[in-house]
Amino acid sequence: MAKTVSLKGSVRPQVGTKAAKASRALGLIPGIMYGKKGTRAVQFAIKDISPVLHLSTEGNLLIDLELEEAGKSGQHLALIQEIQVDPIKDYVIHVDLHEVAKDEKLHAEVRVVEFGEAIGLKQGGLLELFMRHLRVECLPQDLPEVIRIDVSHLEVGQSVHVSEVVLPKGVTVLNPKDLPVVSVIAPKVEEVVAPGAATAKQPEAIKEKKADDAKADPKAKADSKAKK
Repeated sequence: MAKTVSLKGSVRPQVGTKAAKASRALGLIPGIMYGKKGTRAVQFAIKDISPVLHLSTEGNLLIDLELEEAGKSGQHLALIQEIQVDPIKDYVIHVDLHEVAKDEKLHAEVRVVEFGEAIGLKQGGLLELFMRHLRVECLPQDLPEVIRIDVSHLEVGQSVHVSEVVLPKGVTVLNPKDLPVVSVIAPKVEEVVAPGAATAKQPEAIKEKKADDAKADPKAKADSKAKK
């Protein structure tokens, strides 16, 4: 199941690009938390949220969020929905969260991780992962961190389809059941040209060249007529 980590944050008094820049200038990471009760502009101390963001790269993570607003603290349960990174300086500039309820089912993307050595690899095949995430429905307490798929039994030409994925109890997959998640495919064979094929036309090219030379050299043309 997904890990649960604690995090402290606060509601931002102002929203917008300027307010977000002001938060970053104070060493805070701005964010937005979406939920049924509305949308909140939030912010987090870099030292508090950095370990959480690092863990979130490994799989789904439930956040037990203590949020301070107007001098009061409230508890929320949330998922990290998106992390925005500066493309040039490569640091986090914004975080989106999705608030969930413990007693309500949620929809989430779960990363697929394959394990085992496929039999087809020894047969010259290639392992290809077609779906890196599966969309699931479940209660927050049942949310998988990742979905692991055993590929050791796959031979060349075989696949594990969505309908064949083994899911934890309480988890339902929402993707079409007939789609392949991972397959062992045959390697592409490049067409090999026979060695003699390239030289077969060579005599014709030489003959053509001699004919062209005769046309270009009047003397050669005259000698040719004399010989006849």
